[in-house]
Amino acid sequence: MKKFAFVIVLLLVFSTFAFAKQFYSSNFENDTIGNPPKGWELGFVGAGNAKVIADPLDPKNKVFAHTDLAKDKARHDVGGNIWVVGDANMTDYIVEYDAYFPEDFYIGVLFRFIDSKQFYLLDRRATSPTTFDFWKHNNGAWTNLAAGAKFDAAPKLWYRFRLVVKGDSFEAYVKSAADSKPFDIPLITGKDATYKAGKFGLYGLIYIDNIAIGETANDLVVTPVAPKEKLAITWGAIK
Repeated sequence: MKKFAFVIVLLLVFSTFAFAKQFYSSNFENDTIGNPPKGWELGFVGAGNAKVIADPLDPKNKVFAHTDLAKDKARHDVGGNIWVVGDANMTDYIVEYDAYFPEDFYIGVLFRFIDSKQFYLLDRRATSPTTFDFWKHNNGAWTNLAAGAKFDAAPKLWYRFRLVVKGDSFEAYVKSAADSKPFDIPLITGKDATYKAGKFGLYGLIYIDNIAIGETANDLVVTPVAPKEKLAITWGAIK
């Protein structure tokens, strides 16, 4: 899996243009193995330990393991932790990240996370073939917003995701992390007007790497640089 290097470029422009905003980015290389990564916090205090670990497929690479619990004990609905990042006031944003699923189970990421009772979930389902759903969690009740998007996300491999949240709509893209082609069409789309803003978080037994959160897809430019096949993520200033 390629490692990304993160570079913020602030361009001085006329006042009629707004600066792009980067909420968070990390490849976890500057974090300490065995500790949670800098910038993340507990959104729900439950069981399990989140920490930076060596990549299961490349021991020289660091990644973020959301939990050390078994797959059926890691989700917050059975008592597992939730770790979140970003600004509680984030409304429209895009998240790109690499994801690794250690086991075949229900595993996902959260967006517009307000607290442990109010959030949206992009969920990898333990089906054959693997599918993805969008869910809303509201005070213990789950509402399915979109279901059954097929993508073979087999365990123990890395995948690249893009999650776009804009207004009342959201969409997710996915491909192999080794695929250098741009994202094409969304894997799944959803729509709901309940939650207007919130953080990004993790759900269950998931590892991530190379994460960036910004305001729009147009703010994110990815180009290869040397050495070590790292990529530079550049945040432009002009919308």
